[in-house]
Amino acid sequence: MLPKLYDELTTSSSGYSKTFLGTINHCTKCKVTEVRNGSYTLSLETTVNDDCAGILTSQKIIGVKANPFDSDQLFEIQRTERGNDGIIKVEAKHVKNFCCQICSEGDYGDEHTDAHETGTPAQIWNKLKTDYIGTNIPFTFSSDITVSRNFSLGINTAESLGNILGGKEGSFLDVWGGEFHWNNYTIEFLSSRGRSTEYQIRYGSNISDVKQVESCESTYTHVLPYGKVSNGSHKINFYAPLYTIPNTQSLYTKVFMLDCTDMLENYEVGEKGTGYDTCRTAMTNYARTYAANNNLGKLSVSISVTLRAELDEMQEIGLCDTVKVILDNFGTKATAKITEVTYDSLLERWDKLIIGDARITVADVILNRKRYVK
Repeated sequence: MLPKLYDELTTSSSGYSKTFLGTINHCTKCKVTEVRNGSYTLSLETTVNDDCAGILTSQKIIGVKANPFDSDQLFEIQRTERGNDGIIKVEAKHVKNFCCQICSEGDYGDEHTDAHETGTPAQIWNKLKTDYIGTNIPFTFSSDITVSRNFSLGINTAESLGNILGGKEGSFLDVWGGEFHWNNYTIEFLSSRGRSTEYQIRYGSNISDVKQVESCESTYTHVLPYGKVSNGSHKINFYAPLYTIPNTQSLYTKVFMLDCTDMLENYEVGEKGTGYDTCRTAMTNYARTYAANNNLGKLSVSISVTLRAELDEMQEIGLCDTVKVILDNFGTKATAKITEVTYDSLLERWDKLIIGDARITVADVILNRKRYVK
């Protein structure tokens, strides 16, 4: 499918609108990469002979097929490059990034610095939209997460909607976990975006080549729980002892700062030390659970699949789906999630899949195969 070019988006009471300018008919490359709860980008190349060459400029919108399942997605051109070889290179970002242009004003005045709302993600979204964001939000939001929690980001301070959803500590993603599914201006915040499939990946069978990427950027040795807790008529800063993450894979001390303010909402400490131990124990337990649920002590390991024949077999699976990785001839399995995908919009097929799970390494796959295939 050839990409389509639109004029810059304009806002109205019913959302964004766009004007069709033409089809990018000399396009030679058009690939979309989406990362689980992360970036969503388009990389495109065409030539100066293209009918749209003269109007292919930054801030215009490109519509392309971004995966086998969703309708065409819209991307805003961020950067263009033109060389004397006649090639025009374009980099664009999904319109979900427009969430960074919308801001919550938060509560006014120092007396509101501890303000928060309690509710499910859908209830907090509606509260933000109604009471804290002064401009029209052209995005629609839904969530299947029904757990109510305290939420303060964008409520006690001004903050962009992008950060409120998943850009920093205290965001929807940080408070509830889950996975985002972006479909142009429709936001789905799901407990699990992908499907649990029975698709099996076996090195030497349907996977003949793999590449492992390992990162320690998000690997920690300790968690420092901190936050504000009630002390009579006001709140005070409160800390619990460093929690040591068991079996950490980090060789160097690295501390994760964990804000427990929302968790401490129902706790109180007295002037003579009453309640201190109770608060610290609760914070330590919270740190223990948080570290385990977020794999803070683990290295991030991923396996990428890029071979054409193998990717053709995987057209029915997508981002956030889980697959089975077979580690040996006896059928030992480990479950892994697809954490990044690249889609070839011109050929309408996967160009790359990355399967990420801290429990699986290429060494596991290859060494186990060699052990039993001799």
